[in-house]
Amino acid sequence: MSVGEKSVIFLLGAGCSFDASVPVSSAMIQKLESLLTKSYKDDLLSLYKYVKYTMDYGNKISEKKQDFNIESLLIMLHTLADYKKSLMYPFVKGYTDDLREYAGNKFDNIPKLIEVIENALPGWVTLTSYRTASYYKHFQSFQEELNFAIRIFSLNYDLCLEENVTCKIETGFCEDSPWDGNAFTQTQDDEETAIYLYKLHGSIDWERQNGQLRKSAQHNIKADLIFGTDIKLQAIDPYLFYLYEFRKYALAAEVIVAIGYSFNDNHINDLIRQAMDSDKDKKIICVGPVSNEEQEKLRIQERIQLNTTIDDRINIHNSGAKSFLENALSVEYVGKFLPQPDLPF
Repeated sequence: MSVGEKSVIFLLGAGCSFDASVPVSSAMIQKLESLLTKSYKDDLLSLYKYVKYTMDYGNKISEKKQDFNIESLLIMLHTLADYKKSLMYPFVKGYTDDLREYAGNKFDNIPKLIEVIENALPGWVTLTSYRTASYYKHFQSFQEELNFAIRIFSLNYDLCLEENVTCKIETGFCEDSPWDGNAFTQTQDDEETAIYLYKLHGSIDWERQNGQLRKSAQHNIKADLIFGTDIKLQAIDPYLFYLYEFRKYALAAEVIVAIGYSFNDNHINDLIRQAMDSDKDKKIICVGPVSNEEQEKLRIQERIQLNTTIDDRINIHNSGAKSFLENALSVEYVGKFLPQPDLPF
């Protein structure tokens, strides 16, 4: 079956940039610990360790399969920072003496630790040369072969795609104008657009000033990035708009190609599950190196919470992103996963 304009969408996780030496979330924890040990040993390091070990203890008590990484840490820190805004706050008598010791009586150290992380994170994902991410150019090769614009939804903050393709990428920004969601609506004037890029969690070259989101070529800006469960659902563009767009195109697609995505984002997983439930023929191609493909299928199925016990619509491409993009991705490859037309009797 031929691959059409809405047949396929791409979802990029941290593993897609891993081959370019962009650290994944768990690796950022090591960088954070090194930074805190070097510069904040007398105050914020103790708070960090307390939160880390308490989260680990809580996960074991509740038997949750929750990875500790930069994302889960920021979720907890933001929750603690906004504790008075919680609906549960009037019912909570107090917090542990240990937490007050490390966070301060007014929890002043918590926003300080958040600020340290958010200031350092853009530097962790910024490459001195994007030639290490040159394999991203194969998205352009695929688009040229397909001859339709493709839609890529990225959970990454880096610029690996933007710096490695020469075709027109629509990101919602036009010269010095603020972000405009209308740019993602295809019209006859958009024929030259090759890739629509939705950066679901922000980008290291985005800056919000006076309520307007703009691209910036400056270094050391306060990048507009989002972290944490509640923050990801805040009613502010472009993030709410991007989630809606992902839902729309996931429902329409016949194949979702997830590259380097760990399936740890519940909001994305919910939308994938809805899309899979709406179409019994829809398939997911999960790209990433694994030791046991059947176990990985079951893990992904559990994370998405699909209704079926064994789902052959989950397909594992057992390789890294670089190998997949350079050697496998093609219209013919994607076409193999599309539903086949019924043969006439």
